[in-house]
Amino acid sequence: MNCCGDSNKIDDTENQVVCPIMGGPINQEEAEKKGLVREYKGKKYLFCCDGCPEKFDKNPESYI
Repeated sequence: MNCCGDSNKIDDTENQVVCPIMGGPINQEEAEKKGLVREYKGKKYLFCCDGCPEKFDKNPESYI
């Protein structure tokens, strides 16, 4: 379970990435479908819930 009470976790480790805010594994495809993606300094970051991209946007350097 992530910070927003929704679970994007899956058993397929090939599609798992880690949320830079919460630190838990998330499904890359699901995060992209939901728009939980940010690009920063040429790198793509994916998030577990709606609240995480907002936190990242405020101070991305503290999460990379």
